[in-house]
Amino acid sequence: MCYAIPAKVVEIKKNIAVLDYFGERRNVVLDLPDIHIDDYVFAQGGILVRKVDEKEALAVLDTWKDLFFELKEIDQQLAQSSHAEKLSGNALAVLQKINLKQTLTKEDLLILNALQNPQELSVLYDVANQVRQRVHGNASCVHGIIEFSNYCRGDCFYCGIRRERSIERYRMTEAEILATTKQAIDEYGFKAIVLQSGEDLYYDEDKLEHLVKALRQLGILIFLSIGVRPVATYKKLYAAGARAALMRFETSNPVIFNELRPNTTLDERLTLIRELKKIGYVLATGFLIGLPHEQPEDLVNNILLTQELAPEMYSFGPLIPTQDTPLVHAPTISVEQVLKTIAIARVASPDANILVTTALETLSLEAKRQALLAGANSMMINLTPRQYRPLYSIYDHRACNDQTVAANIQETIQLLRDLGRAPMDVGL
Repeated sequence: MCYAIPAKVVEIKKNIAVLDYFGERRNVVLDLPDIHIDDYVFAQGGILVRKVDEKEALAVLDTWKDLFFELKEIDQQLAQSSHAEKLSGNALAVLQKINLKQTLTKEDLLILNALQNPQELSVLYDVANQVRQRVHGNASCVHGIIEFSNYCRGDCFYCGIRRERSIERYRMTEAEILATTKQAIDEYGFKAIVLQSGEDLYYDEDKLEHLVKALRQLGILIFLSIGVRPVATYKKLYAAGARAALMRFETSNPVIFNELRPNTTLDERLTLIRELKKIGYVLATGFLIGLPHEQPEDLVNNILLTQELAPEMYSFGPLIPTQDTPLVHAPTISVEQVLKTIAIARVASPDANILVTTALETLSLEAKRQALLAGANSMMINLTPRQYRPLYSIYDHRACNDQTVAANIQETIQLLRDLGRAPMDVGL
């Protein structure tokens, strides 16, 4: 199974290409030269990343021709009745606003976050899944992630690779990163790769620029998750070919932020996130769920701040207390609260792409499926070589650490097919 279906360019409007997937249209940024109407291309994250030979494209499309519509039907069936009669009062009024496609207020989101009854939550998840299906169809993004260094200059209280924690450290060489990426492309069919690390200044601007240029030659979407760097560095990496960036703000509450992230401020973090957007990066951002002292209003404010930042992808997951960190004794948040957050974010921001994080999978084996049925539509598969993967210990007992890439891919393929999802680009 490919992680993107080739599409035909049917229209070009300045820097936007309109792609056709079996009759469905998607707009993407035209980020390659010499692209014309009737060309076949791959796109990821709303960006055109590679032109593909017509014969090759038609062969792939032929294998998808019947399956595409079968999956679409499965997805439509799963996004059916929400049993709205199980809601009452204020929650029912909010549901009616969602059905009428009206903008939800902060008070509306607080009402949804207060839902506790399993039947009421089931309705919320079903409604969120309907919104996802209505806006995105059955499109789902699947990106690969390579965690290339666990060195970090930061000392965040919740993080297992914080500077002050005594753990075995590693750095992948550029040759290792390139080899892992080539395998991901040639053997597994990935079209988008996330490069993630701690804030490791060993990989300086020049090293990162050289790496990005080499990777861009492979015809993929390059997604950076490398933490705080100068704006000038991010501009240089964008010029080198990186087109997406993941940077979470963790919490919208400046007091909590200052307590948990020494030597930096929320304002500084948000300024950099906004600069990434200005540069032109496809932006992924979000927050941690369950930080100490957070109140329901903080969680809703987190969702609203994410919405204000206008990212293309929402990324949030649970705090998982980790040994040898200051938050080791913090309570673990429930799976239901994470699912509820995904669902609320979906109905608040119908256009968003919402990621299922590995941290959520770590809480429950069923959480990936549950999240996709509660409004999520994006996933990442860990491609980090197995000798390094357990060392990227940002939290304890991380899911998929011992699983082979092939096994993880097969499990993901089966899940997506069971839910009727297809790996076509979700577009802009």
